Amino acid sequence: MKITVLLNIIRWSARIIGTLIAAIVSTWLIANFIDGLNRGGPGLATYNIILFVFWGIGLAALFFALWKEGLGGIISLISFIVFNLLAAFNPVEGSSYSFMLLIFIVLSALYLLYWLLKRNMLKKESGLP
Repeated sequence: MKITVLLNIIRWSARIIGTLIAAIVSTWLIANFIDGLNRGGPGLATYNIILFVFWGIGLAALFFALWKEGLGGIISLISFIVFNLLAAFNPVEGSSYSFMLLIFIVLSALYLLYWLLKRNMLKKESGLP
């Protein structure tokens, strides 16, 4: 019984925090994109576009993880690891890295932890090796 309570805490923590962060970041990205279009500025460097593609894939995977925890967690984890590596070594002048970006990796890890614990619990219940 204790493991199911732990599973529910992990699951709902990941769902609530992940959905809130993904929604806030998505709104921020859309607002900045529209603002950039309205200003008619110089646009983004190619490196930053690649960076945002990985970030977008990771955010989409967080939403997907609401339905399929394992697959969504794996896709978001890989995407956010690549995103953090690209962000940390960004050659674009004036860019900096914030360790707050690691929160996305923690969220992905929560989904994966839930998925692994649930899978192991189901194996034990069914008697599979």
